[in-house]
Amino acid sequence: MHKKTLPLLLIFAVSFSFGGCAYMSANGRREMGYRHYVAKQTKERRHATARAQKAANRQLKEKMKSAVPSEPQMTTSVESSPGSWAEPITPPVTVSASAAIANQTDSEPAQP
Repeated sequence: MHKKTLPLLLIFAVSFSFGGCAYMSANGRREMGYRHYVAKQTKERRHATARAQKAANRQLKEKMKSAVPSEPQMTTSVESSPGSWAEPITPPVTVSASAAIANQTDSEPAQP
């Protein structure tokens, strides 16, 4: 019996000698509790979002099933409004190539 109690006491003494254990101080317990609370709230929020998304998808599918497709329709119309902008039309200009060559040779020498 003495052989069993000595290792047990040693393990007990070593485990309590470490002050770094989170559950040994009030502040450590508070931090661990807060982490647990945040994790739990995050998980619940994710589940609530997933449930809402599923419900929205379900309603959308029901609406799509109940919708009756109509026959395709094509509507066209042409309208002209008074005072709308129109591009001005200029009369065509006739240019003679022989007159341009004659003017160039008289005033300036030909460039290569």
